[in-house]
This record gives sequence, structure tokens and C-alpha cells, in this order.
Amino acid sequence: MGQEIPNSRFTDKDFQTFSRKLHDNLKALKQALARPGFGCQSPHLGAELELYMVDERGAPVDIASEVRAEAGDPNIALELNRYNLEYNFPIVPLSGAPFSQLEAAIRDAMARINGVAGARGGSAMAIGILPTLTDRDLGETRMTPEPRYRALSDILLAMRGGEFQIDIRGQDRYQTRREDLTLEGACTSFQVHFSFPLVDFVNLWNAMTLVTPLVLAVSTNSPFLMGRRLWHETRVPLFKQSTDSRRQGMRWHELPRVELGYDWVRQSPYELFAQRVYLYPPLIPHCYQEDPLVEIRGGGLPTLGELGLHNGTIWHWNRPIYCPDEGGHVRVEMRSLPAGPSAADMAANAAFHIGLAAGLAPTISDLLPAMPFRFVSENFYHAARDGIEARLIWPSLTQNRLRDRSTREIGESLLGLADDGLSRLGVSKADRVRMLAIIEQRIATGQTGSMWQLAAHDRFRNHLPGRKALRTLVQQYRQHTGDNEPVSTWPLP
Repeated sequence: MGQEIPNSRFTDKDFQTFSRKLHDNLKALKQALARPGFGCQSPHLGAELELYMVDERGAPVDIASEVRAEAGDPNIALELNRYNLEYNFPIVPLSGAPFSQLEAAIRDAMARINGVAGARGGSAMAIGILPTLTDRDLGETRMTPEPRYRALSDILLAMRGGEFQIDIRGQDRYQTRREDLTLEGACTSFQVHFSFPLVDFVNLWNAMTLVTPLVLAVSTNSPFLMGRRLWHETRVPLFKQSTDSRRQGMRWHELPRVELGYDWVRQSPYELFAQRVYLYPPLIPHCYQEDPLVEIRGGGLPTLGELGLHNGTIWHWNRPIYCPDEGGHVRVEMRSLPAGPSAADMAANAAFHIGLAAGLAPTISDLLPAMPFRFVSENFYHAARDGIEARLIWPSLTQNRLRDRSTREIGESLLGLADDGLSRLGVSKADRVRMLAIIEQRIATGQTGSMWQLAAHDRFRNHLPGRKALRTLVQQYRQHTGDNEPVSTWPLP
């Protein structure tokens, strides 16, 4: 939810007005999608990377606002917690070597941020959840003092009618209650934006959704929270629980705002936006001056500000985004990937996800009857919990019942398909070979970011006390990411 809002308090009338405008936005969107020429752009790639700011001991340090101001880079944005930043990367055509370009851009951004942060005794770190976080790093005093974050926290808490309850079980267990969103802010992601012609939306969206659990399983990087060993991608349950506005006793008909989705798309991206309007109450009813129906009737493309703001408060792991620029398009924001480990790993994760989606898209409609959507959701949680060791259901046109297979077996069998998909998009052979080789080696070794963290921590804690073992883990991790070697090649201490 990156949009600025001027205040954090709203009246019942504000919510009523916003709801009415939201439905007007939806009507205007339907007309925009049907307009000749909408969504005709060639495929493009973009990304956002959320970062921790840490001190020399690997603990979070509240310098994000100062770093942003001193860097003078408009691509740097503040996040919910004072020790997190987001970097927005330029959009590039999905042809030639876009993933190598993205890798280089990540390294350059990190170097420039570190140049500023270093003067304040800090540095940037890309990791899904910082292992050294403690309770002292949470609470209202650690939130970025912006109205949108205060409004979001207050409204979610009021809707819930009480504290957020966190209960995550893995090797260890973490339980707590909170009255703020700073645990949600502890989850940092690498969000990939993929835009493509509207005519391809249904097949690419469905293919992207089908492969999301597999891509997550080979990319996990968040095994610790408050020193506990939990899920391989602890961001997934933590994000869901730390923003869950549903009241006890009402959950049978209220939906969580964090989810993979509920069904395949059948005809148009309009279905996804309509779901968000019909199924989720607004959180922040800030209205804009534009009348979207007047704008669309006059031949223009409305900005649909209310729809964009509302969409930004529903955190599905794949999110459709409407954009009116250059004739308009709807792109996909892939939100499931964690930040880190290295720039090379993140670029490879993006290439694998997009390549698989593009490779599967031509035949995805044949596969959908073999894969009820609820099993894709189950796959997603299995992937988050067990990482690369997860067993996932994968559809086949020769099956007569659902079967599960190992992530590594499925991933290895689909590398060629990912290469075909990237080739179809116009990605160069050199870029395809480099990126998919990183994924292939990771699958072969079984060493993801989460696997390395857990194994390294096991070794450190044999001879170091608990907090020092975590600090040493973070220091070693930071050193390896600075070298930009893929995590599959990192030695264990």
C-alpha cells in the first residue's frame, strides 16, 4: 500500500462515499478493458525489493528515513517499520537480457544505499525475515510515522475487535499477541511485476498461479522469527496472521486479506478486481477528485484511484494491477518471493517464475480440469512450510487421480519448459542459460536460502550461545550476499 494519504481518521460517511466510488471504478474498469487498443503493449519486467537496515551486529537500526532523505533517489520508498526500505526498479522490456539487467540493478541499488547507510553505521540486507529480530524491534515506536500506516493499523485492529494473535509451529513454536502491524512489517519481499498483452492475461495468470507454490518452494528464505525455527517461508503464515481482521465467530463468511486466491480466472482480469470489491470491506476510504465514469465516457482512461487504493489493502500473493499509462494495461505483481539471498538468486527466481508461466500458458486450459484450485492453495502452504523438501500435487493429462511428487523432481522436469517460455518472450539464450542454471544447481544441491540458514545456525549454536549464534549467522549471510554468489554455492561454516 504505497499511496500517500493525508490523514488517518475517517467517518462513516467517508466509507459510504468510498464504497460508492469503488463500484463506479469497477464499472469504468469494465469499459476500459473492452476498449480497442487497451493492453496491447509488449511484455515488460519490473520489480520492488524490500530491505532491512541493520547495524554492524546484524540488528535492525531505525535509519530508513534518514537514508532515503540523504540518498536523494526517488526510487527509494519508506516501509511500515523504521528499519525497512523499498527500492523500485525501472521497467525494462522482457527481451534480450532483462534478468541480468535486473541483477545488475539490484547490486547497484544495494551499493548506493550502503554508501549512504554506512555513514550512519548501517547497511542494507535482503532477507525474508531478519533472524536477529527481538520484541524490542516491534511496537508503535518502531513504525514509520506516516498517516497511511497508522490508519491501516487502527482500522484492521478495530475490525478485528481485539489483538492480532500469532501462532506458528515449525521445529519450534512462536506465539504472541499484538496491537500493531510491526510484525507484518518484518516480512520483506522481492515483488516482481510482469506486464503482457491483455489477450494473454487469462492463460498467463492461471499458469502463474499454478506454478507459484513450486517457485516458492525452491526460493524460501525466511526460516526464523524471534530466534525460533518455524516454516521455511515464515513470511507466509506471519503475514496472514498479523493482518487478519476477521472476528472470532465470523470467519465462516469473512475472507482473509492474505491468500493465494479462490479460483481460476475464466474470461477476464475484471473477475479479479470484482472479487476484491465484492468480497472485501474497504480499509482506508480516501477518495480522489476524479469521476471515473465521466472520464471513460469522455474517451479518456481513468486512474481508478479508489480501486488502486483498495487493491493495495488486499495482499493476495499474486495481485492484478491496473495502469492507465500508454494506452493502459493490467499487469501481475508476483508477491510470494522473499527478499534475498543474492541479487543473482532473486533475478533467477523471477526468471524461473515468468519462464514457467509463459511455457505453460499455451496448454494451461487443458490442465485446469486436472487441478482443482483448492489444491493449488494447499500446495502453496506446503511449499511455505517445507520448502524444497515439500511434496506438491502436480497435474498431468494422463492422470486418473491426484498425485503428489517431490518439489525437486517437479522442478527438474520443468526446467526445459521454463527455458521455452523465456525463449518465446524473446529472452536471449545467454540470459536463459545463466538464470536457469542457478535454479538447476539449487534444485540439485537442495540448498535454498532457508536451508542454508538452518544448517549454518545448527553449526553455530553448537559452540555459541543463542543470540550470538543468530548474530553470527546474519554476519555470514551478509558477507555471502555481498559476494553475489548463488546460495546453492555457499559453504557451511
